[in-house]
Amino acid sequence: MSTVSLIIPAYNQGQYLAAAIQSVFNQSYQDFEIIVVDDGSTDETRAVVAQSREERLHRDRLHYLYQQNQGLSAARNSGIRRATGSYIAFLDADDLLLPDHFLTLTNELAKEPEVGFVAGQALPIDESGNYLSHQASPAEFPAQSCQLLLGNPVAVGTMMLRRSWLEKAEAFDESLRACEDWDMWLRLARLGCPMRWIKVPVFLYRFHLQQMTRNGERMRAATFAVLNKTFEEGAALPAQWLELRDRAYSRAFLGAAAHAYSAAEVELAKSYLSEAVHLDPELGKHNAPELVSRFSRWAEDPRNGDRLRFLEHIYNNLPLELAPLHKRQRQELARVAMRMAFEAYQRGEFERARTAILSSFRYQPRTLWNRGLISILLQSYLNTFTPRWT
Repeated sequence: MSTVSLIIPAYNQGQYLAAAIQSVFNQSYQDFEIIVVDDGSTDETRAVVAQSREERLHRDRLHYLYQQNQGLSAARNSGIRRATGSYIAFLDADDLLLPDHFLTLTNELAKEPEVGFVAGQALPIDESGNYLSHQASPAEFPAQSCQLLLGNPVAVGTMMLRRSWLEKAEAFDESLRACEDWDMWLRLARLGCPMRWIKVPVFLYRFHLQQMTRNGERMRAATFAVLNKTFEEGAALPAQWLELRDRAYSRAFLGAAAHAYSAAEVELAKSYLSEAVHLDPELGKHNAPELVSRFSRWAEDPRNGDRLRFLEHIYNNLPLELAPLHKRQRQELARVAMRMAFEAYQRGEFERARTAILSSFRYQPRTLWNRGLISILLQSYLNTFTPRWT
């Protein structure tokens, strides 16, 4: 028996699976087992696991299960039934663990025996494993468990769960084709599971175009299915939960709007934004700072392509009740371009920094008087064109 059982559900992600397995064997904490659940893959998944077993001295810690395709929830449930550990963790086949993932989270669970759920933070990488940002996400976790209703802040690869609490919550809901992890966190919260959040990156989340989260309609349907299922309890829910009902559905419509903008389904996006503001009128008041912030975060998703172009796409296609925000378009685009310039400069990407600065000037010429931008612009030219003597 191992202390940690790490479950990897795999469906046609063979090109990433070997790296995922390697990231587990690279852990500083070595008391673990890996259970790969092949959910009916038609690619090289089985061969990748076999090759990984051949390369390991401790091959008995890497287990392979095959099942006909039943979906992510069923694959995780199969892994849980096979697991022997007192702590359960999950890793999607296209993602990676950072080396101290197990050590960090097991230490937290050992330190506080009453805690049943602990989660760290994620860093984004691209298809090739390159860092897209060194900014961990999310910046803040919910202060109260009921605030999980407002959206899922927990990437499944960032968390570890005490097995005893998982048994109380029972299995992942196999009727859900997405958001099954969020449904699980909500059920744990309703059961009173003590949760902890650690501001330490423990996980690398890979962004690529084949991800299920690109399927906006599936995500929208699953999001509302989870909320409907939760609020079906009615009066049995605590007052704090019931008070968040309209805000929870409002945030679900915001998520649906984000997916619709990504898919260039403009009329759908506008209708979803309208419904979000209708359910939570505060969103549209006082220059709508939360909406403005959300638009910027949507644009930061690398799957949406050029950040500034995507922001323009949003501001040019707002519903009537948010038309006043259109007047702030150039100001907001200039602000985002300035931030992009500073970020690129800090990474040593001088040409990208220069492009962002010029975009900022184009959106709002008065940024020409920003000394920081002028300094970065000059430094970017110097660093780009200074001869490299050998």
